[in-house]
Amino acid sequence: MQRANCLNCGGVLTAEQQFCPACGQKTKTPRITARHLLYDFLQSFVRTEKGLFKLLKGLATNPGKTAAEYVEGKRKKYFNPFTFLALCIAFMVFVNNWLKPYDDLPQPDPEVLARITDESRRELYLLTVERLAAVQRIFNKNLNIVSVLVAPYFAFFLWLFFRNRGRNFAEITIAYILFTGFCSVLVTILVSPWLSLFRNSPAYYPILYSSVLLQIMYDAWGLKIFFNYRTAGSYIKVLAVLGLIGLIGFILLIVAYFLYVYRGAYWVLQYL
Repeated sequence: MQRANCLNCGGVLTAEQQFCPACGQKTKTPRITARHLLYDFLQSFVRTEKGLFKLLKGLATNPGKTAAEYVEGKRKKYFNPFTFLALCIAFMVFVNNWLKPYDDLPQPDPEVLARITDESRRELYLLTVERLAAVQRIFNKNLNIVSVLVAPYFAFFLWLFFRNRGRNFAEITIAYILFTGFCSVLVTILVSPWLSLFRNSPAYYPILYSSVLLQIMYDAWGLKIFFNYRTAGSYIKVLAVLGLIGLIGFILLIVAYFLYVYRGAYWVLQYL
C-alpha cells in the first residue's frame, strides 16, 4: 500500500506520485523477501558486469578511444576508472598471493660472513641484507599502492610533454589509470605464472623486464590515440617519452634505494 509520507525522508506524497519529489525514492517500497533480494542482486550484478566487460573490451581493442570517450563525457556505458583499478589490483594481489611470483627475500650468505673478520663490518653486512629484504618485502606487499602512486607521476610528465594536445593533467591521469588497471590484469594472467615457475632462476628478470616493456608499448598505443595522433611516427614519439619518464623514475628509485640500503657500507656491494 502507498503511504502518505515517504519512508525514506518523510516527505508528503500524493496518490499519483511514483517517486518522492524530495529524495527520489520509489513511493512503493514492498517488504524485502528472498525473491526481492535475489532480484536486486542480479540486477546490480548485470549492470556492473555490463559496464565492466564493455570497458575491458574497449581497453583490449582500442584503449586510446575508450579513454578519450570517457574523459569527453561518455561515462554512462563505462565502469568507473577508480573502481576498475581497485578491482584489477585486488585481482592481481589475490592471484599473486597464490602464485607468489616474487624472488625469495635475500638472506645472509654464510660464506660471506666467514670472509668478513671485522665484527663492525659483519654487523653492517647483516644490516644491509636486512634492509634489502625489507625493501623487497614492502614492494611485494604494497604493489597495489605503488601502482596507484605511479599513475600521477607518469600523468604529470605526460602533461608536460603533451600539454599542447588539449588534455589536462586529470584527464591524462584517468587514461593512465585505465591502462594500468588493464595491464595489471594481463600481466597477472599471462606473466605471473611464468614468474612463479622461474622464480630464483636466471630467466626470472628477462621475463619481468619483457613484461614491463610490453606494458610501455601498450601505454604508448593507447596514448597515441588519446592524444589524437594518427601517424606511425607519433607512436614512436609517445613511446620514447614514456621510456624517458620511466628511465627518470627508475634512476630516482635506484638512487633512493642505494642511499637507504647501502648508506655507510658501499663495500658490501662486492659481496652481493
